[in-house]
Amino acid sequence: MSSESKSIDDKMEKNSNEKTEDDHIEEEKVEELTEKKESPWKDSLKRKWYRFSQNPLSLVGLSIAIITIFLTLFGEYISPHPEHAFYYSNYQDAFIEPFQTMEYPFGTDEYGRDVLTRTIFGFRYAMTMVVVVLTLSVPTGVTAGLVAGYHKDTWVDTLIMRIADVFIAVPPLVLALSITAMVDPGPMYAMLAVSLMWWTWYTRIVYNNVSSLVNEEFIKSAEIMGDSKLHIMFSEILPNCTGAILTKATLDVGWVIIVGASLSFVGLGAQAPTPDLGTMVANGADWMPGRWWVAIFPAIAISFIILGFNLLGDGIQDAFEEGS
Repeated sequence: MSSESKSIDDKMEKNSNEKTEDDHIEEEKVEELTEKKESPWKDSLKRKWYRFSQNPLSLVGLSIAIITIFLTLFGEYISPHPEHAFYYSNYQDAFIEPFQTMEYPFGTDEYGRDVLTRTIFGFRYAMTMVVVVLTLSVPTGVTAGLVAGYHKDTWVDTLIMRIADVFIAVPPLVLALSITAMVDPGPMYAMLAVSLMWWTWYTRIVYNNVSSLVNEEFIKSAEIMGDSKLHIMFSEILPNCTGAILTKATLDVGWVIIVGASLSFVGLGAQAPTPDLGTMVANGADWMPGRWWVAIFPAIAISFIILGFNLLGDGIQDAFEEGS
C-alpha cells in the first residue's frame, strides 16, 4: 500500500509541476501578445519622433512653442511689472527708450507702462484666442468631415459640404470682420466670430481623408463584422486622420493669431487697456517712427509665435508622412 500511495503522490506532484510549467508558458504567451499589441504604436511613435528630431528647424519650432506656452502660463510671475498690464499710468516714465535701464528693457508707452510686461501678457491673450477657437472649431469640423466622408454621395454629404463651401468661399478675415462689426467689440465676440468660420477647413481636410479610406478593406471588414457607424468613424477612420489634423491645428495657431491681431488692430477685438498684441501694435503705430518700440516689440512677439508654430507644424507633417 505504501508503494502504491507513493507512486500516486509522485504522479500528482508530476502533474502539478506540469500544470505550473503550462501556466508559466501561458503567462509568457499573454505577455508576448500584449507586447506585440503595444509595440506597433510605440514603434510608430518612436519613428515619428526620430524623423521629427532629425530636422533642426522642427526642434526650433518646438522650442519656440514651449517658450510661448511657458510665457502664457507663468507670464504673471516672471514679468517685471505685472501691475502695468491693465489700468496703470505714470506719465513721468512715459516713452522711456528701450535698453536704457534694466527696469524697462523694452521701454515704456505713452502711459509709462512697461512694454516688456505688456508684451508678455499679450502672449496669454493671443494663446487664449487660439485655445478657444481650436477647441470649438476642431471637434466640429472633424465630426462634420467624418460624417460627410463616410456618407459620401448621399444627401448628408451634399448638405454638410455645401454649407462648408459657403463659409470657405468668404475670406476668413472678411467674415470675421462682418460678424464682429454687428456686435459690441470685445475678445469674446472676436473668438466666436473666428470659430464660426474656422471649422470648415477641418471638415474639408477630414472629408478628403475619409473619402480615400472608406473603401479600404479594414473598413469593409468592420462593416461585415457588424460594427456601428460611430465605431467605424471614430475608432477605425479617425486615427488615420490624426497626422493631417495635428498638422493643420499647429499651423492654424499662427493664422488664428493673425486674424485676432487684425481684428484688434481695427478696433474690433480686445479693447484697451487689455494687453492684446494686435491692440498694442495699433496703438503704437500712432507713435511711429519716433517711438518705434511701442509697436515693434509686440509685432516681433506676433512674428515669434507664428514662426515657431509654423516650423512645428512642418515638422509634424514630415513626421506623419506616408510610410511611417
